[in-house]
Amino acid sequence: MLFVGLDLAWSARNPSGWAVLSEGGQVLETSGRLGSDDEIVDALGRILPGDRPGLIGIDAPLAVPNETGARRCDREVAEVFGRFEAGPHPANRRTLGRYGGLRGEQIRRHLEELGFLHSPEVGREVRERQVIEVFPHPAMVSLFGLERTLKYKSRPGRDTNSRRAELGRLRDHLVALRAADPPLHLPQDVLALDLDARKGRGLKEAEDVLDAIVCAYSALYAWRHGPRGYAVYGQGAVEADPEAGHILVPMTRAAWERIKTRRLLFMDRDGTLNRSLGHRPPNDPREVEILPGVARRLHRAASLGWRLVVVTNQGGVAFGYQTHRQAWLTLQAVLDALPVTFDAVYLCPHHPHGTDPRYAVACPNRKPEPGFLLDALARYGARPEECLIVGDMDTDRLAAEAAGVPFRWAQDYFGGIAPAPQAS
Repeated sequence: MLFVGLDLAWSARNPSGWAVLSEGGQVLETSGRLGSDDEIVDALGRILPGDRPGLIGIDAPLAVPNETGARRCDREVAEVFGRFEAGPHPANRRTLGRYGGLRGEQIRRHLEELGFLHSPEVGREVRERQVIEVFPHPAMVSLFGLERTLKYKSRPGRDTNSRRAELGRLRDHLVALRAADPPLHLPQDVLALDLDARKGRGLKEAEDVLDAIVCAYSALYAWRHGPRGYAVYGQGAVEADPEAGHILVPMTRAAWERIKTRRLLFMDRDGTLNRSLGHRPPNDPREVEILPGVARRLHRAASLGWRLVVVTNQGGVAFGYQTHRQAWLTLQAVLDALPVTFDAVYLCPHHPHGTDPRYAVACPNRKPEPGFLLDALARYGARPEECLIVGDMDTDRLAAEAAGVPFRWAQDYFGGIAPAPQAS
């Protein structure tokens, strides 16, 4: 399995950067001088011939459905990473046409003809031929823990010396990834680049090579960790649309925390996240089955900075259908089956009519009572009107009303099949 990074110039008149990584993070090949589309496609065909698996990360718009304005993925990245100065330039067909055409789309279509799947959904260590759109600036914010982007690009007010210094910082950050998971091992020619001796095209060539390495490592990181290791912007909640445009950003655990907002997405469990078994919830981890659409929708919410909170009634504990420990083990199985990390998890084992006196109480946390919801709102300093509760029963809706939080039915929010009713 190989990982290719392509820092694609919007115009074929300008050179593009290129890097190839192994599974172990060894940089096998770099270039800052790739030219025409044919040259790029030929290089990709040489590195990944036939049906050899490989993941290609390209920094360029690979799908542009909008004639003007910005793509949804561009707006979402700006919303999440704008405070780090890592928002993208808006891409549209009119603007790209001024540079000679929709180059990224054309190369992507060539790759599709060679058997590459264009999709932002990267399976953990799944070996296939795939191409994704990446963007180095938010990737660096995530991977390096930056408070703002490195200022090595040629812009008004930036002199050559400051750009050299920032490129040196970029290389230092890449060197430090040798201790990361996965590691990155730079070759001697990149380590020995004399940035102080470069200017003009020579400096731009070094910039393109380092950017391409970031693109390739973004692909490798996403592949190594799967959905928990990347965020996706621009994709719909229900199904992927390859023509809508997407941007994948590798995400460390620290980066997931840094993008979180005070918006809380509350969720019921049975009939909302996982399938119910007739009129009862699963009482054993082996009975857990995640409902359609849930994993994608939650991953999208997490990518946009929502905090995820589960609030579930498990009154079966009060009736002796399961122990309190079994209830928590089953809940943990639900959480483990989803590609996101939850910020808070609340389980109420009580029921006023239960048969076990330890749990047969009227609890202020059992929905439709809003106790748990109010606790989470206070914990995170959240505004109720900016949050959302998703559930499948009137108890969920009534708890939402009591807490002043908007409510959505699970089958509408997740776009899956309406679950069977259940008692909890």
